[in-house]
Amino acid sequence: MIRIQQWFILLLLSTALIGCGGGGGDDSDQSGSTSSVNAGREQTVNETDSFTLTALGDPAGGTFAWRQLSGTAVTGMPASTAAVTLTAPAVKADSILVFQVTYTTPAGQNLTDETQVLVKAENKGPVAVLQITQPSILPVAQGLTVSISAASSYDLDADGSIAAYQWSQTSGPEVTLTGAGTATLSFVAPLVAAQTDIELSLLITDDEGLTAQGSIKVPIRASTQQIIANAGPDQQVREFAEVLLDGSGTRTVAGSFSCRWSQLKGQALVLVNPTSCQASFIAPDISGTSQLELQLIATDSNNQTSTDTMLVTVSNAVLGDLPDTGVVNCYDLSGVIPCGDESYPRQDGDGGRDSVVQYLRKIGKGEKAFDFTKLDPFGDELPDTATEFACLRDNVTGLIWELKEPVITAPPASTLRAANNRYSFVSTNPGNGDEAGVPAAALSTCPSAENCGIEVYVEEVNETAYCGGANWRLPTLEELMSIADFGRVGENHLLDPTFFRFEPDYSIQNNMFYWTAQTSAEGGGGISAWVFDIRNGNDNTLPKQQNQLGYVRLVRSP
Repeated sequence: MIRIQQWFILLLLSTALIGCGGGGGDDSDQSGSTSSVNAGREQTVNETDSFTLTALGDPAGGTFAWRQLSGTAVTGMPASTAAVTLTAPAVKADSILVFQVTYTTPAGQNLTDETQVLVKAENKGPVAVLQITQPSILPVAQGLTVSISAASSYDLDADGSIAAYQWSQTSGPEVTLTGAGTATLSFVAPLVAAQTDIELSLLITDDEGLTAQGSIKVPIRASTQQIIANAGPDQQVREFAEVLLDGSGTRTVAGSFSCRWSQLKGQALVLVNPTSCQASFIAPDISGTSQLELQLIATDSNNQTSTDTMLVTVSNAVLGDLPDTGVVNCYDLSGVIPCGDESYPRQDGDGGRDSVVQYLRKIGKGEKAFDFTKLDPFGDELPDTATEFACLRDNVTGLIWELKEPVITAPPASTLRAANNRYSFVSTNPGNGDEAGVPAAALSTCPSAENCGIEVYVEEVNETAYCGGANWRLPTLEELMSIADFGRVGENHLLDPTFFRFEPDYSIQNNMFYWTAQTSAEGGGGISAWVFDIRNGNDNTLPKQQNQLGYVRLVRSP
């Protein structure tokens, strides 16, 4: 029994001697001697703490070589001493480091062993640091911008950082916080009756989810004014645009206030909701550029008032130099729809002068966006109510237009400018395509004893100094189209019958072709000229031949 106990004790001691390292490595020579190395026990350390690796080699007198096999790199590796002291790396989560030692015996044998070090992550919370960076003078006067920085906040972890900022107001008169999710917060100092603190709180979160809070008080100086009106910034707009007025930026001690808008300068406006803090008006029809000055009167609940003004600079809208087409309706596949429908965009009725006709400031009269002034036989203006007039001035283009005379008898017994007189194209002016045209016979379709070509007609009208002018000419196609109201398609003709009272009879040649001054290249060369059908708005070309006849309406510049 005693022998058995002695044998068991020896067995335990032997086992302890063999297994006291990290697994160890050994070798035996031919004489039976044993070599070994032990990398030491496994360890557990906190991040950034020091730890020591200690290796044992047998037989003594050899050399050691340490290296790291895995895990976050540690400064001090590789090493060549039996014992090496290292610093655990900073880690975001628990991490295992594996080290290997190689022992070279005096006889040149290489033995290896490994050991592990468990590095425990330690998350230290952040620290909030708050500082008023502007203004430099405290308490803060009303209207100044206050900036508070938390940029100096830090994380106690060496490898940590601030991941999020969240500001909030905890006391004091309510202000609008700008940058509430950033490191720098700002707000505008409010009006206060007595010096008051605005307290702000900051919650910061580090990159591992730990949070910290800080707070700061900003003293606000007592205001000398109880209410400060704010009419908003100056504006630049185009004519006919809707201009919005907003006095909601007004600040008061009382907190509540009312508004009243009025005009101080510029072309008279029609203000919409002038007793509301949000008002509006339509920028007027102007010439060139115009400035409008608006005033806001703000009144608080204590009947204290304050005023502020703003300037609105109005410039011309891009409407073109022509009156427009007269088409004011918009359409879908079924019929008329309200203009401005995004499903059917860019329609004629959506833009141009016709779309803003209710805001146009006309010199004379006319349907839709057309603006005509009646002139007497000497070219002088007549009242809009005049029933007798000789010609018309288009106030949009500035052109003066010939008016036809009523048909009393058929040509050639008709008067000079009778509506049914017809002419062939004749022009010796440059730009005629080297084709002057052939005049129709005298006293055929017109009362002229010379011929019924256009050039003779122009000369005869200028000789009369009709409407005070002797510079009458054929219009261009674009000029003729400028007096046509395409919204009248389907009626007798496209001209406003209030002004253009005497027009030719459609049945004479089943069209109402009016000659233009422009030669057409259709058919080769300059053998044709453009005509415009005042009945339906179509353009066409007619040969410059004796038997090709059309009507004539002359135009001149003032």
